[in-house]
Amino acid sequence: MQFATMLKQRRTELQMTQQEMADQLFVTRQTVSRWENNLSYPNLDTLVEISNLLNLSLDSLLKGEVDVVSKISSDVRAKGRYKKYALIVTSILALIVTALLLLSYGRATQNQLIDRINPFLVTQVGYGVLPIKNKSEVDTFISDDPFGNGEWLKFKTGKYTNQNRWVIVAHKGSYISNVRTITSKDVPTVFKEQVGNRYFRYSKKTMGPRVSKKWSLSPFR
Repeated sequence: MQFATMLKQRRTELQMTQQEMADQLFVTRQTVSRWENNLSYPNLDTLVEISNLLNLSLDSLLKGEVDVVSKISSDVRAKGRYKKYALIVTSILALIVTALLLLSYGRATQNQLIDRINPFLVTQVGYGVLPIKNKSEVDTFISDDPFGNGEWLKFKTGKYTNQNRWVIVAHKGSYISNVRTITSKDVPTVFKEQVGNRYFRYSKKTMGPRVSKKWSLSPFR
């Protein structure tokens, strides 16, 4: 017996109208009519609901219905592909989010290794001033532009004199690729006001975040 005939016969036996069946299955009456006139087939999930509603097994509903079985097989394969693609997309998004969080952590904590591999950062050249007395390691603000943007960086300079206690620093975030001591005259005029002549050691309480930007967790810049 065809699915359409079986569906209509069983619905009639249960004294159920097309509209009542449609309401139970959350479809339109026209959809039920198309099923009973062999114009379309329900999907797998709806077939299960029909089976429960009419108290018929799926085997009874689909007996001899090659087209319906073929459609169900296609639906199952399509769902399998959808789940596979959804898993792939979810995994990719998870990797992207994890990578962004890692890069953001690198920026917020000035992790040199992470900043070095951060694809969103570019190498910048900035200027700073060193303390009068030689120190094995300095912690000074490096100005990357005349507008006060830059960050506090720790690095070693070697020995220098009072005349060449200014530095030019090439850095990618907190990762420093090159440091060279220079004289005050070598500092570009537009940077002189920002760099100044006095060395100030970093203090979070008075100077704020080490990275001067609005959102310190951003992986960019």
